[in-house]
Amino acid sequence: MDAQSLKMDERGEFGLYTRMADFPAGEYPAYLAEGVGGVCTSGSAVLRVFSTEAKLTPGVIVILLPWQLVSLKEASTDFGMTFFCVSQDMFTDTLSSLWRLTPEFFFYMHKHFAYGPTGENTRRFLNFCDLLSLRTKYSPQNRRESIMQLLRVFYWDVYTVYVDDPRAGRLNYSRKEELAFRFLRLIIEEHAPNMELASYAAKLGVSAKYLTSLIRHMSGHSAREWIVYYTLLEIKSLLRESSLDLKTIAARANFPDQSSLARFFRRYTGITPLQYRKTIHF
Repeated sequence: MDAQSLKMDERGEFGLYTRMADFPAGEYPAYLAEGVGGVCTSGSAVLRVFSTEAKLTPGVIVILLPWQLVSLKEASTDFGMTFFCVSQDMFTDTLSSLWRLTPEFFFYMHKHFAYGPTGENTRRFLNFCDLLSLRTKYSPQNRRESIMQLLRVFYWDVYTVYVDDPRAGRLNYSRKEELAFRFLRLIIEEHAPNMELASYAAKLGVSAKYLTSLIRHMSGHSAREWIVYYTLLEIKSLLRESSLDLKTIAARANFPDQSSLARFFRRYTGITPLQYRKTIHF
């Protein structure tokens, strides 16, 4: 695979790389706008996600999610990786047919983002990159969905590691992490397009101002952005159910009517729900 030649596609949604200049994290912490999967191929470096650090050496697999606070430091002069980047929108569309990105999984991945090293994992990941490379050469009308089908397998495997890990339910979180966790859980269970942030804050026993500051600090995104994200993920998941009409989807997503749903969806995606549904192949 000549990964250096496989830059982001014309939509800026997916790319395969071997140059570290293309890695979306540097020495100073920054919130990721994309998902990343990669393997260290040479040298060493230290990857930090929020407060957890991992030493990267040849064979270590790295899995990073959008919205994580990431930095890469202490890189040796020969440090190298093969990695892919997937935009937040493509990441969301990929997961919409699998499962909701729950707070439990999100926080688990704060601390479990590096795996290995084993020769078997390295071989499998590089073979997976070869498959992705092949899909980038597909015709435009088939390319995006073909890449997402492979990414679904990848992220499903990551999710099963979390589900099968007996330590997942025993992780210790700070009070702020617990509060952010509860807020995201509330969004999943009770989100509504017109629900005020103050309503969520009241349920959590804090002020709206404090909740806004906390969520921004913990994720790099505002509380409102998280509400929009989970609402869109819910709508996209429901649109994949071909037996559901827009009226039913609007009711399930807590919209007053399908017109309100259509306006909301178009505002944040640029297309209508029906146009999005036509792009769904499976």
